[in-house]
Amino acid sequence: MSAITQALSAALIDFLWQGALVGLLLWTSLLALRHRSANARYAVACAALVVLVALPVMTVIALLMRAVPVDLHAFPSGAGPRAIAAVPQTLLPIWIESDAPRVAWLAVVQLWALPAWSAGVLFFSVRLAWGYTYAIALRRRRESADTSVLAIVAGLAGRMGIGRPVGVLIGSLNDGPSMLGWLRPVILLPPATAMGLTPQQLEAVLAHELAHIKRHDYLVNMLQVVAETLFFYHPVVWWTSKQIRVERELCCDDLAVRSCGDPVCYARALTTLEKLRMAAPDMAMAATGGALLHRIQRLLGAPAREYGPSRWLGVVALSVGLACVGLNVDWLQAFAEPQAIDQPQFEAASIKPNKLNDRRVMVRTQGDRYTAIGMSLRSLIQGTYQVQEFQIVGGPSWLDSDRFDIVAKAPPEPPGPTQVEGPSRQQLMMRALLAERFQLAVHKETRDMPIYALVMARSDARLGPQLHRSTVDCSAPGAGRGRGGNVPPVSPSSPGPCGMSAGPGVLLSNGRTMAQLASFLSGVTATGQSLNNRNVVDKTGVAGTFDVELHWTPDQMPNFGPNGPPAGFPPIDPNGSSIFTAVQEQLGLKLESQRGPVEVLVIDHVEPPTED
Repeated sequence: MSAITQALSAALIDFLWQGALVGLLLWTSLLALRHRSANARYAVACAALVVLVALPVMTVIALLMRAVPVDLHAFPSGAGPRAIAAVPQTLLPIWIESDAPRVAWLAVVQLWALPAWSAGVLFFSVRLAWGYTYAIALRRRRESADTSVLAIVAGLAGRMGIGRPVGVLIGSLNDGPSMLGWLRPVILLPPATAMGLTPQQLEAVLAHELAHIKRHDYLVNMLQVVAETLFFYHPVVWWTSKQIRVERELCCDDLAVRSCGDPVCYARALTTLEKLRMAAPDMAMAATGGALLHRIQRLLGAPAREYGPSRWLGVVALSVGLACVGLNVDWLQAFAEPQAIDQPQFEAASIKPNKLNDRRVMVRTQGDRYTAIGMSLRSLIQGTYQVQEFQIVGGPSWLDSDRFDIVAKAPPEPPGPTQVEGPSRQQLMMRALLAERFQLAVHKETRDMPIYALVMARSDARLGPQLHRSTVDCSAPGAGRGRGGNVPPVSPSSPGPCGMSAGPGVLLSNGRTMAQLASFLSGVTATGQSLNNRNVVDKTGVAGTFDVELHWTPDQMPNFGPNGPPAGFPPIDPNGSSIFTAVQEQLGLKLESQRGPVEVLVIDHVEPPTED
């Protein structure tokens, strides 16, 4: 997704809870104003519709202001310059903790929100176009009214303070009086109305239509239809628009009675019109709109059931609002990077440029001391934020070319249980260090990209010969630890229980889930094997933990230098299988090309590190 499509999708989804809250406030306001004038309720409903339209616009603007344009042309095409280590970093022990839970379906909703909304707007635009076409047909297929009717209209317009010329047309396309146009308004009268009403009743009905012209209701109604088209999926928009139309008719009733001075005559006129009523198009203003029984009772001053918004609607709006607020919080927890209240930091850290050209890369953690030699900032970001190289978007060219040496001392680990989910304590400290010294600012986005789905290769779902269910429960406290609670040493040929060791052409893993296996396969580009920079997603549907031994021949054989591979490193068969074939033959799994949502890390800002 681009920045604009991401902002639009987020605004459309956020409008669900925003609109529900506005609907709840409007319902409360209408309930409080039920004994006040119709003009007051009409003004409040119109203000609510303006807020409903403005909220998504403000949300998009706020999201775009947070985004920083990224010049993708500033990056080298293809793989780009990389620091190829004499001792590859992938030979170092790799310990993978379980990933934080993600709400996967929310990513799918965000991915399809904009296309679904566009299709809905297109559909309702047809409704808008039909109403406009029918309104034009009503106006064209009419003849001008006789002079007596024009005289009544002219007299009423003068008394009501309407300075614009108002036309009156007679036609038979609809059976009720209505008003069309804003700049050049006309009143449409069917022949049955002109002949079926007394002169006094006709004057009252015409006064109602002139009230619409005086109040510029046609313009407001057009804006309502546009709002209904753009936000068709939210019931609060439709309900608010309905309340505006109901209160509008009451306001025009008041003006009509004030002009003709006889509420009984006007009530009888409405009753007669109802017998001849026929639905008017959305672009026309009809005198028979609104709740007719309530309008007549209100005109005659008869006791009626208290008129106001349904209390059930308030309960529903409150429930929807609370549910959508909860959904929004879940959304933020799913897509926003979690920030601890007391984020751990290194006690002391030194960052220096690496000027050597020995291409040596090393990362080591020994006790409370963290050491990184010859690391590029991109590599540091990869390890710190648990993403692959292709998942990092943006940043200057020196992100790959410049290398750094880092030595840091961690504070004593606080007492209590070890964090299992989410980023580790060291990763949180590295994030704080990069933010402080490199001024690194990032955010995550979800984009539709090519992926590989890890699926079962066999129809009987049998596992391959080198994929076995683990006999150790790695989720149990102290699992995978030796005597004294210490983690046993790890080597390229022995990852130890509940661990993973990887290098070019080899993966040894114990007690890992299918999702963790897929996560490793996403990063095999760092081990000399190209998967075209694609994320691998577990779609096997197989639960539990497994022991894995996978061997393949990398596309690019590593250069270990004159001393050869490190001690204990398994040999690489130059004539062996590719990783695709090895996964299928040895593990009974398959890498299937698909498209899907991929979370990427966008670099908003970064600077060269400050000196020690």
